Amino acid sequence: MNQLFVYGTLCPNRENAHILGEIGGDWQQASVHGTIHILDWGPDQGLPAMVLNEADPLVEGYLFSTDKLEQNWQMLDDFEGMQYQRVEVQVQLSDGGTTLAWTYVMKPQD
Repeated sequence: MNQLFVYGTLCPNRENAHILGEIGGDWQQASVHGTIHILDWGPDQGLPAMVLNEADPLVEGYLFSTDKLEQNWQMLDDFEGMQYQRVEVQVQLSDGGTTLAWTYVMKPQD
């Protein structure tokens, strides 16, 4: 799958936008159902982390699309770190369509 839904610091014009910018790809406004939590422990303390739930309101973000994601997943997984996990999600596009994409969500605490 060559699409990634982002909602935090990887979004355009945010602190870490350069990471996806260096990969190069297309952006589209999009959303998913979930809730944003602010991490309160560990190295990513203070950063947003989403929990997916179809019953929750929409979380606004962006769909990043490029064939170059395949060779960059390990770098992105490493960047996101131990408090996030990459999962598939149904994304609602700004034009009314839907698509499957990867996103990073808050990893459940043991």
